[in-house]
Amino acid sequence: MSAAANLPFERLSFSRQFMLAVAAILAIAMVALGAWLGRQVEGSAINRAAKVTSAYVESVVAGFLHDRDPAGQLSTGAREALDRVFLAGPLRHSVVSFKVWDRSGRILYSEDPSQIGRQYAVEPSLAQAFAGRIQSHITYPDRPDNSPGLGSQSRLLEVYVPVRLGKQPEPAVVAEFYHAMGELDAEIRVAQWSGWALLGMAGIAIYAVLYGRVRRADRTIVEQQQGLREQLSRLHASLEDNELMRRKLSEAGARSTALNERLLQRVAADLHDGPAQDVSYALLRFDDMARGCHGCERAAGSADHDLRAIPAALASSLDEMRAIAAGLGAPRIGDLSLSEVAWRAIHEGEQKRGTPIAACVEALPGEATLASRITLFRVLQESIGNAGRHAPGAPLWIEVGMAGPNVVVQVSDEGEGFDPGACADGPRLGLALMRERVRLLGGCFEIDSAPGRGTRITASIPVAGQDMADG
Repeated sequence: MSAAANLPFERLSFSRQFMLAVAAILAIAMVALGAWLGRQVEGSAINRAAKVTSAYVESVVAGFLHDRDPAGQLSTGAREALDRVFLAGPLRHSVVSFKVWDRSGRILYSEDPSQIGRQYAVEPSLAQAFAGRIQSHITYPDRPDNSPGLGSQSRLLEVYVPVRLGKQPEPAVVAEFYHAMGELDAEIRVAQWSGWALLGMAGIAIYAVLYGRVRRADRTIVEQQQGLREQLSRLHASLEDNELMRRKLSEAGARSTALNERLLQRVAADLHDGPAQDVSYALLRFDDMARGCHGCERAAGSADHDLRAIPAALASSLDEMRAIAAGLGAPRIGDLSLSEVAWRAIHEGEQKRGTPIAACVEALPGEATLASRITLFRVLQESIGNAGRHAPGAPLWIEVGMAGPNVVVQVSDEGEGFDPGACADGPRLGLALMRERVRLLGGCFEIDSAPGRGTRITASIPVAGQDMADG
C-alpha cells in the first residue's frame, strides 16, 4: 500500500485504527464462518432429507422386489404399483424421477418405460450404494450427464438408496430418485439466515465489548499524553530558564573577569605611580644625604651603617613593588588573537624560566571575547609560574587547541607532583584562582597529579559569546 493510501488511516488515533482493524478482521471472520456454517446447514438438511425419503422409498420398493420373473425383471403389476406411488401418488410432486437398478447396471424400473431393461456402466455413486451406503448430492437438471425430462427445477437432490430383501446383508437393488429442492431450499435458507443473524449478533456483541474497553483505554492514554505534554512543556520552560541563567552567568563571569583585570591593572598602576615613586624619591634623597655626609666625622660607626642599610632595603622594596605591579597588570592583549595571546604567555614564561618550553599551539579562531583571551593568558602564565616554583628544571610541555566551541589548554610537567585532594583547601592560591577564572566563563578546569608522577593542568575555556568587557 502506498504512502498516500496510508496517510488518511495514519491520521486517525490509535484506538480508531485498532477498532477499524478489529472491524475488518471480525467481518472477514464472520463471512468465513457464515459460509462454513451455511455449507454445514445445507449438508445437514440434505442428509436428513435423504435419510427420511430413502427410508420411505426402501420400504416401498422392498415390497415389490419379490414380484420378479426368473430373468430378474419386475412384473407388470409391480411396475404399475410403482407408477401409482411415484407418478400418481403423494410423491409425484417431490420425486421428479425414479429408477431401480440391479447390480449389473440394468434398469429394472423407470418412470420412462423406454428405459426399462437398458444396461449402463455402473457409476461410482451406484457402486457405493450397492456397497450398502446411501449416496446423496445436489445436481442440476441442465447437466449433460443427467437424464432428460427432470423438470424446471433449478437444482435437485439425487439420492441412491440400497434396498435389501429381508435380512440379507447385501442390497438386492438400488433405487435412484431425484428429489425436488423447493421446500428443502426454503428450509435451508431459513436455517442459514438464522445462523447469519446469530453470527452477526455475536460479532456486534464482541465488537461492542472491545469498543468499550478500547475507548476506556484510549481515554486513559489521552489523559496520560496530555499530562506528559504538560510535563514536557514545563521541562522545556525550565530548560529555557536554565539556559538563560547559564548565559547570564557566563556574561557575568566575563564581565567579572574583565572588571577584575581592570582592577588589577589599576592597582598595578597605583603601585607604580604612588608608593613606588615615593620610595624612588626617598632613595634619591638618601643618596644626596649620603654624599653630603661622606666627609663628616662620626663618634660611632653605627650611623654610617644605617645610612647604607636603609637605601638597600628601600631598593629591594622598590624592586618587589615593581615586580608585583608587573605581575598584576596584564600586557596589552586586546588586539591580539588567541594564538598570539598563547604564544605571548609562552615566550614570557621562557624569559622568566631561562629555558625553552616545548609547546604546540594549533590553529585557533581569530575572534574571541576579551574575557576568554585574558583567562587564556592568565592560565598559561600561572601554570608556567607554578611549574617554575614547584618543579624547577623539570621538562614542561604545553598544548593549546580547539575542542568544539572551547579552547583547551594542557600544561604538563615531570616534577614531583602532589595530591590535589590534600591541597584543595591549602595555600595554593594560584590553582584556586585559575579554577575560578575558568568556571566564571562556564568552562572546566582539571588537575591530574600524584606524588612522584608529575602534574597536568587542563582548562577548557569558551571563546564564543558577547564580549562584556567594554560595558
